[in-house]
Amino acid sequence: MAEKDTGSGTDQPSLRTSAESSETAAWDARRAALEAKLAQHRVRNAAEAERESRPGTMQGLAEGLKLGSEFVAGVVVGAAIGYGIDYFAGTMPFGLIVFLMIGFAAGVRNVLRSVSPKPAPSANAAEPPLKDSES
Repeated sequence: MAEKDTGSGTDQPSLRTSAESSETAAWDARRAALEAKLAQHRVRNAAEAERESRPGTMQGLAEGLKLGSEFVAGVVVGAAIGYGIDYFAGTMPFGLIVFLMIGFAAGVRNVLRSVSPKPAPSANAAEPPLKDSES
């Protein structure tokens, strides 16, 4: 059951059959559904992006202050310990210098630990099963 193509100006039958027409209609319906889903997704993502980039949120400032204070705390604690050791031992600049460097390393380590992504809990980290005698 071939249809004639009347728009081409020739009398040759069109290659499109009724089965092909229904298949094309099914693809058109799927395309329309996909376009509707994409439009909803774009609207949702635009709303989330607007909410996150809105001025007045203090999340970035809070994170920066947290990282800065962790670094400074490591340096200050190292310097205090070094000064305390020098005060009681009488070796004035050496303990301060050594523990200041140790405090600097500890501050950098704390900042890196805060910034690095947290590992997902593994199944092996679960509690070991109870022994028969413990039940």
